[in-house]
Amino acid sequence: MNLVLKFVLVTLPFVVAFQPSSASACGCFAQPSVTVSDAVVQAGERILFAVDNGTVTAHIQIQYSGNAQDFGWLLPLPSVPVVDVGTDELFAQLIGKTTPRYSVTGVSCQPPSLGCGPSAPIAGAATQNEQPPDGPLVIASSVGPYDYAVLKADDKTAMLAWLNTNRFFVPATSDEALAPYLRPGAYFLALKLRSGAWTGQIRPIVLKYASELPVIPITLTSIGAVPNMGIQVWVLGNARAIPRNFSHVELNDALLDWENRVKNYADVVTKAVAEAPGKHAFVTEYAGPSEVMREVLVSPDRFRLSEARLAALTKPEEFVLALFQQGFAAPFSERTAGAMPLPTLPTTVRGLVLTALPLPPGFPARGISEDAYLANITFYLGEHRRSFPEDFTGWQMAFDPPTLARAIYREHVTPLVEANVLFWKYSKLTRLFTTLSPGDMTKDPVFSFNASLPDVPLLRSASLQANCSAPSRPTLVTAQGWRRTATGSAPTFTTVPAARRIEVLSEEGPPTLTTDNEYEIDRQFDNVTPPVGGCSTVDVSSVSLLWPLLVLRLRRTRSRR
Repeated sequence: MNLVLKFVLVTLPFVVAFQPSSASACGCFAQPSVTVSDAVVQAGERILFAVDNGTVTAHIQIQYSGNAQDFGWLLPLPSVPVVDVGTDELFAQLIGKTTPRYSVTGVSCQPPSLGCGPSAPIAGAATQNEQPPDGPLVIASSVGPYDYAVLKADDKTAMLAWLNTNRFFVPATSDEALAPYLRPGAYFLALKLRSGAWTGQIRPIVLKYASELPVIPITLTSIGAVPNMGIQVWVLGNARAIPRNFSHVELNDALLDWENRVKNYADVVTKAVAEAPGKHAFVTEYAGPSEVMREVLVSPDRFRLSEARLAALTKPEEFVLALFQQGFAAPFSERTAGAMPLPTLPTTVRGLVLTALPLPPGFPARGISEDAYLANITFYLGEHRRSFPEDFTGWQMAFDPPTLARAIYREHVTPLVEANVLFWKYSKLTRLFTTLSPGDMTKDPVFSFNASLPDVPLLRSASLQANCSAPSRPTLVTAQGWRRTATGSAPTFTTVPAARRIEVLSEEGPPTLTTDNEYEIDRQFDNVTPPVGGCSTVDVSSVSLLWPLLVLRLRRTRSRR
């Protein structure tokens, strides 16, 4: 079986477009609008932690491709958890609302004398059957599409034997990977898909367990990890979250490809993290009010039909149509890309509906997809069925409105409501990111809080300033104040540090600076000569075509910290 305990493979392609225009102000380049790039995160598993008075709630997204019978997941824990299932929509919305944004705006020349300026207990958890304490098994139960077991971690031989006997995942690993988690008072959670479940039913797991601080068991993750695997974590609390035992890195944003969708973001993070001791460091991508997520999952006008009213719709087409019209459809961002994205149902709801109202046998041959069938079910169960009855030969539905409505509320609505409560309960939300290769996964990151640290905003702004003496070589001034010639190509690393600062964040007080690379960055590059007089109108579209190969020339435009 395949281990599926890898946390967050993230790449961050950004969209920064320079809009062609022709303008003059002091006879120089000007761009009238700001174009903002939102990162599109493609990830494996992602984690949201919420921490409150010795209790950690963890939402963990699991993504897996392969045979259902080969799926396995093993997670070390410090205490016996309450286990439930969550919703993928939580992570889709977290990504959309907390992804760093990069904007570039054109700034015209000034006159030569001035230069150019710039929660409650988890409802619906499965009943957990207590077992005798003389073996490794503590709990064996089921929830959502999963069978799961909680095992004591004090005897590796007994634990692995139980997993093997009961057809759970048994890791093919060395003692070194398991050793940190084998001790009295510790536990493992093992998951597998229930008999008859398919991989499309895989959903996030929600765990609630006793622990002072959240930890990612990255050492065990190294078994199935890939090089430079991304780790994306969100932490909810009443203060900004920090990596307690990892360094904290502030990127040198002059190395970001501002001119070309900032698509080298993950590469810059990887290089910056590698400059930290042990390659153990995180970047803070957002730290601020949790209200950015309030009422995002459950807005006041969502789910306009109660369970009872939904159950009263006895015709299949009326039932499904109500799901699309009354707030149960998937968010627009999750729909199939295209000029007119096809309305779809969230994965969980879609699976439940298709179990009750499966795709008729003749539809695949006509190229009718499941999503098209559901989105136009009134037509297909009406006019199409009358015209092509042969498509329905052997078709059987198991449509029971009360049962289906109850399942939709239990499996879809309740997890959204419970997740939404977290963003009202906790005032601060922090998003952190790093990359690690298997050989560097030697220490599990622990997260804590520091109320004295400032917020980290989502928006980073740079300006593209005209060079009146060389119109084809505008100057990019980054959010940190670095100046370099804009070339239209990704900056090369050469020997430039990717980390502007490496620091240690404690639970009180300001950061402790361990590495300050500002002088080194300054030393390696010539200063860019500010634009001088002799202004002329510059066409932005021609600038983008004339940018030569990369020449990094940086200088600071503000005092050092």
